[in-house]
Amino acid sequence: MSLKITAAAVVVVLAVAAVGIYAVARDGGSGDDTRPDTAGQQVVDAVGRTVTVPDTLKGGIVTVGSSGPLRFLSCFDVYDLIVEVDNGDVTDNKNGRAYSYAYPYDKLTRYHADNALESGTAESIGNLNPSLVIVQESVWNSYTDNCRVLASRCSLAVIKAQNMANMSDDNYGLSADLKDTFSLLGTLLGKEDRAAEIIKGIESILGDLRSLIGESTDNVYVAGVTINGSNTLNTTFPVYVPLSLIGGSNAYKGGSSANRITLNIEEFTKMAIDVIVIDPSSSDKMAEQDSQHVLEYLYKKNNNGTADDDVRLYVTVPIVWDSINYDCSLASAYYLSHLLYGTLTPGEVAERIDNIFAVFYGDRGSGVFEDMSEFFVQKSAANNAELPLLEEVLIKLENGTYRITAA
Repeated sequence: MSLKITAAAVVVVLAVAAVGIYAVARDGGSGDDTRPDTAGQQVVDAVGRTVTVPDTLKGGIVTVGSSGPLRFLSCFDVYDLIVEVDNGDVTDNKNGRAYSYAYPYDKLTRYHADNALESGTAESIGNLNPSLVIVQESVWNSYTDNCRVLASRCSLAVIKAQNMANMSDDNYGLSADLKDTFSLLGTLLGKEDRAAEIIKGIESILGDLRSLIGESTDNVYVAGVTINGSNTLNTTFPVYVPLSLIGGSNAYKGGSSANRITLNIEEFTKMAIDVIVIDPSSSDKMAEQDSQHVLEYLYKKNNNGTADDDVRLYVTVPIVWDSINYDCSLASAYYLSHLLYGTLTPGEVAERIDNIFAVFYGDRGSGVFEDMSEFFVQKSAANNAELPLLEEVLIKLENGTYRITAA
């Protein structure tokens, strides 16, 4: 089964009444008034500190940490107030980070080392006199003294870092950590209504995904995952969030609790795999030896004259680049629902994806998937591969090298 989502399909206007998903209002920008309605209120951040909401945001906002601060802030449309971010959000920002297609963060001219708050960085940020600094918990833990010094000069709040384990709760609603983070930022920014909209929108999507679960015996393997850099096709997720969200079966049964695992080729060939979804972020690893061994095995298996044991290959949306992209995880979950259960048509998947980015980014979500698709087509082509998002792909043998090409 192949899903061809075209640029035109992606921008389909979501018929909310038809699919029953809550879609948030696509509101405008932050406006000229930078005084939060909640100015002077106190909130408790992720490490139990009491933080006073600044009287104004006109001094701008600085983010420190690539696993959450800018991702979460992007949901509140405060791009005009962002004055400094991590290096990767400017110079290496397109790999699976949907919020970087919603906002031109690559145009920012001030940035610091990723996930770090060295003394020099803290002093430099302090000299900017920002109104608000948002750091992730791991930065606070590693640079507590520097955070405290910076907090003496401006409002500084700590949020939980994003990770693959804390998206949903046991009842498949949005996790308490994420609700707390959105609510905390909503108060700090004077956008409490927007925070409530985001929470309601994501929980509606999670509920919709659960309602689409059908019957399937297919085992799914996610290949070439991008975590701590790109990886060869024998690297996978022991727990693949999009698959977990729809109750699918992971082909990896080894029981590892690691974020990722790299299998030797013999281990890979012993797994029962029906469907492979490939992360296009790792197209630069397709020519490496381990990837070539995987492709050789699959090529021979799919061309042995017996169709019953063929492994179908598709391209998914990257979900990790510096922790996890929750929006992209939801998009991939809808695609897997289509592949495994057939409960959605290609057009309905396109509508759902359009709604996801609207929930996360409002008006800025329009065109995100189209731009992301174009980026990965170009990136994979530069690596002699064809990896169009949400499409079936094939393996070809050309001049002794195995290549992935569009079906």
